[in-house]
Amino acid sequence: MRHPGVERRRKRITTIEGLSADGSHPVQKAWMENRRTAVRLCQAGQIMSAARCWPKATRSRPDAQIHEAMDDNLCRFWKYLRIRDAIRRAASLSRQGT
Repeated sequence: MRHPGVERRRKRITTIEGLSADGSHPVQKAWMENRRTAVRLCQAGQIMSAARCWPKATRSRPDAQIHEAMDDNLCRFWKYLRIRDAIRRAASLSRQGT
C-alpha cells in the first residue's frame, strides 16, 4: 500500500505561509480582523481549509458550502461561529476587491 503523500509528489502543495507573504490573502485579512477566531492548536488547519473554501462562499448558498468545507475541522475551544464569520468576511473582502 502506498502512502497518500507519495501520490502527491507532482502536485502543488500550499502551506499556511504560502497563502501570501504580506498577509494580503482575504482569509488572512479576515483572520487578523477577528484575532480570536481560532487558537494555535487548530488555527493553521482552519485557515487552510477556509482558504480552500472561501471562493465558494462568494457564490449562492455560502453558509451550506462553508459548513460542508469546514465540517471535518475540529476546534477544541468551540470557535466555529467566529471561524465561519471570518470565512464570510473573506468572501466579502474578495467581492470588494481588497
